Amino acid sequence: MIFSNKTYDVLKWIALVFLDAIGICYQALSGIWGLPYGDAVLQTCAALSVCLGTLLGVSNAQYNREQAEQHQGAYAEMVKQNNEMRDELVANLEKTYEQFGEDEGEE
Repeated sequence: MIFSNKTYDVLKWIALVFLDAIGICYQALSGIWGLPYGDAVLQTCAALSVCLGTLLGVSNAQYNREQAEQHQGAYAEMVKQNNEMRDELVANLEKTYEQFGEDEGEE
């Protein structure tokens, strides 16, 4: 599963910042105000954060692998074009050299 850049950034922020902050805040306030399930909310937020972070890591790995494959293909095409241009240049130089040699022989 590969996300767009904006979706990835939002989900990453949720996983790394929001869920942990909400869980810790609720647990602290539950101790102060006597709110129920402080530890359960904190553990739930932590579990969701780990799960979301894992999914984002998989998505990032897939994206990086695809990018590497695309760049490798582009690099191979550039090498092929460079070799074709080199071969054409060598052929033209050889023709020019042969013509120069013929001109020298006419004198």
